[in-house]
Amino acid sequence: MNRQKASLKDMIYLDGFIKNPVLVQVVGICPVAAAATSVINALALSLIFSISLILCETVASLILKKVPRWVRMAIYSVINLLVVFPTMFLLEKFSLSLFSSLGIYLPLMAFNSLNCVRCEKFAVKNSVKLSFFDSIACSVGYCSVLIAIGLIREIFGNGTFLGADIPFIGGMNGLLMPFGGLFIIGILAAFHKSRVIKNHPDKLKETETKFVLDESDDKEATFTYALKHRFKKNSTL
Repeated sequence: MNRQKASLKDMIYLDGFIKNPVLVQVVGICPVAAAATSVINALALSLIFSISLILCETVASLILKKVPRWVRMAIYSVINLLVVFPTMFLLEKFSLSLFSSLGIYLPLMAFNSLNCVRCEKFAVKNSVKLSFFDSIACSVGYCSVLIAIGLIREIFGNGTFLGADIPFIGGMNGLLMPFGGLFIIGILAAFHKSRVIKNHPDKLKETETKFVLDESDDKEATFTYALKHRFKKNSTL
């Protein structure tokens, strides 16, 4: 697929489904495994993640392309914090139960690795329009898994749906623990792989693509690289 001419629908299909951030790339799974224990939790995390990713990719594509990578990484965290901290304040004031349920994983959303990966892999190399499409596609893929896992864990782990009791279902409390979340992620990943093999065999290679940051292709790519070469430069004076 030609990325430069790709539509939003094409990018949702490829980056949201075929190369799903959670089930294929296994990125940003901490909130999914630990905090997505109910539909409400999953919806709250989905909203925070989507807003922060859209902002990060848009800013990265618009003004950060010529900024060294080690500086960009800090900027991504600052942008995420601008979304997460006001949300924490509002939840603490108006929905203390949800705030308590999300716990430490809410502020950790400010350091979601998927934001950095998408910004570095895509946004700083493409136009604002394509970066916006990419953020929407990744948000759809990430949030769909987040909500699905929250739904499964709430129903079978807690025996409720949106807080309402479901008769004769529940009791699998282990699903509400982080290892339960990882267990469900594994099952969904296996199911996803089987669907791709059966229905989209031509896209199977896309699920095996690895993301590697190569310092040699980006001068001052990291703080360590910049510091090392700074000292080298000083030693020759």
